[in-house]
Amino acid sequence: MSEGTLLDVVYCEGWDPAARALIGRFSPGIARERDASGEQYAVALVRPGSEVPLVLVEVAWKHHFARSAHFDERSRRRGLFEFRVLEDGSLFLVKVEQWTYHFDDQEEFDEQNAGRVELSFGPDGDGWMHKAPRGYGGGSSSGRVRKPLSELRMPKPAFGDWEPFTNSKELTLRAPDTSVTDPPLPVEERPWRPSVPLRPFGIDEMFTAGTRFSLSGGHGVVEIGLRDAGTLRMTSGRLVAADPAFLDSDAAHFTVTVPPGEYRVTVSVIRFVDEPSHERVVAAKLVVADVPVTTWEAALWPGQNALFLGDGEFYGYGVDSGTGCFTDADALPEEMDDDLLERFEEVDPHIDVTPDGADGNIIAFTTGWGDGSYPTWIGRAADGTPACFVTDMLILNRARILTA
Repeated sequence: MSEGTLLDVVYCEGWDPAARALIGRFSPGIARERDASGEQYAVALVRPGSEVPLVLVEVAWKHHFARSAHFDERSRRRGLFEFRVLEDGSLFLVKVEQWTYHFDDQEEFDEQNAGRVELSFGPDGDGWMHKAPRGYGGGSSSGRVRKPLSELRMPKPAFGDWEPFTNSKELTLRAPDTSVTDPPLPVEERPWRPSVPLRPFGIDEMFTAGTRFSLSGGHGVVEIGLRDAGTLRMTSGRLVAADPAFLDSDAAHFTVTVPPGEYRVTVSVIRFVDEPSHERVVAAKLVVADVPVTTWEAALWPGQNALFLGDGEFYGYGVDSGTGCFTDADALPEEMDDDLLERFEEVDPHIDVTPDGADGNIIAFTTGWGDGSYPTWIGRAADGTPACFVTDMLILNRARILTA
């Protein structure tokens, strides 16, 4: 894109790659309203008289999200640049994907004959690069990369200031023809959606006895039962959730703490309707306050930032023993000895263990289908205080709620 290029600005729902066309055009006024409310919209920068964008900017501020797509002369996306709005209001480049096409008639994102480079960056500028040269079947390579923060951060552009997304300067952006508008598209028919981390699903129903779910993949109908797993004694208020087989004094606690005290732990168990003897733990809840939850968020360890998670990603603790647990940081054993390990082999589906010499205890529970990585969610009350912590085994994440 040369200096001084004249481009028209078109506000729309986005780009339809199958039709190779912009769809859902609307006025700058509607786009400005969406921008202010955080609702998603797209901005196409096109040459006068052209229907194909040189750059398409997708914006969804309520999800802290923006992405720019750069097109080649054949209407193929050759570069995607994904950003997050950080707590200080700056825009941070978290991911780059670039494709190299070798033939004029080559399909977009051709895995057989296009070259591809993907880079992702964390908040300190450290990142990861993966290269898949022409023909993804072989010759790929991966490695660590680092960029100065000055190259990854920029001020969040104001509405109408689209030049920072173009990798160019001194563009002339011309106001669109506001008479060209299309019928509004329902949310479910919009051609793109922002990348968002995994979100909790059905937690209230998961802890309502008798609720039935239809599992995804045709795995049957299940019914919720609740088990009282005991009372967790927390002398410091710093919660640790982990595989108990690997607990030691260095285990990290969540950044959100609670007042020291004793808190009830409830385990949610599913029973398969067609096989009543088959039960699985689907979640474990530490109840901080018996009040309604109004918002949910990811429980984080020091150094983590949910804004840097990709689409559907989550922070979770790894499980290799088929067991998870809650404990207070003060109750962590110096090391996991054989006697303590043998106690945790008795978990079915939960157990309350007090390490020798500890003031606090460890409540362990089986983890769904077994080993894996599981997120913990924080439920907050209307006043913003923590009401509960829930480790989710993700069995019901894609299930359908039948009754509540």
